[in-house]
Amino acid sequence: MTGRLLTAATIVLAGAIALVAQPQGRGPNLSPEEQNLVRNIMSATDPAAKMKAVADLIKKYPKTEVRPRVAQAAADQIASLKDPTQQLTFAQQYQTIFNQPAEEELIAPVLIGAYADTNQPDEAFTKGADFLTRHPDSLRVLVELLSIGTNQVKKQNGKFVAQSIQYGTRAAELFEADKKPAGVDDARWKDYKTATLPGVYQSLGLLYYASGKPSEAKARYTKASQLAPSDPFNFMMLAAISNQEYQDAAKRYQAMSAGQARDDELKKVQSMLDQIIDAYAHAIALSEGNVALQQVRQQYLSDFETYYKYRHNGSTDGMQQLIDKYKPAKP
Repeated sequence: MTGRLLTAATIVLAGAIALVAQPQGRGPNLSPEEQNLVRNIMSATDPAAKMKAVADLIKKYPKTEVRPRVAQAAADQIASLKDPTQQLTFAQQYQTIFNQPAEEELIAPVLIGAYADTNQPDEAFTKGADFLTRHPDSLRVLVELLSIGTNQVKKQNGKFVAQSIQYGTRAAELFEADKKPAGVDDARWKDYKTATLPGVYQSLGLLYYASGKPSEAKARYTKASQLAPSDPFNFMMLAAISNQEYQDAAKRYQAMSAGQARDDELKKVQSMLDQIIDAYAHAIALSEGNVALQQVRQQYLSDFETYYKYRHNGSTDGMQQLIDKYKPAKP
């Protein structure tokens, strides 16, 4: 598929042109030749021609006042391309044009993602690790690598689990500490954090689960469910993990000899079952109408009813009401 320019990128470059046309003192002080080179960027009709025009400007005027704007716009343009092979080619070309630290940070997530999307996850993690040695707190790169590692686990590739947990944990720490990246205003930071942090915890939950650490996974899914209470996947995973914990606890209880210790253990097991019932109700309520989750939802409905009846003397009274309690409010 042919890539298309991101609207934001066009706006940024258009802004550069608008500034060129402003009276002296109100915008960048560009020479006539710089102005022409900027106009060449704007008039280029395809990504290759536009990148060549960008290279011409920066080669001729490496200290041009519009360099930051052009660097950002070029990175946005590359990020908007739909063909990952094309995206990788242009991201590599970008690195030959823009070599300042701030510029490297603009393109790094795009480059790393392009390697992953062209089925080169090893290269993505190699490039990512190298970049993080110089920019250890780059949130965009940390989140990108976490996403890549999570997707690899979904493809049954656990090679990057440990690295991805490390990167995801650091990303969560930066979000929680409100370490806003440079150049990001408060409103954009709030939107980015709200949209991204729940997914960070959800991904960490999956990674810990895949690495055989259910208690760690449960803690992350719990956090994700608190941040995104309408996401059914978190509750489905919480129900699955809690159910396994309950099954293990029930086996231990059944193996115990009669006595006070066994009676105390029964209370713990019953409390665990109540938590599972609540998680099932959440998952069932929130997944209603979600086509991708319907098969799991049907299984959960069956298990939910069995557990509910066990805790309510064989009755289903109040069962539907519990599900309804967790359904999203209608607008």
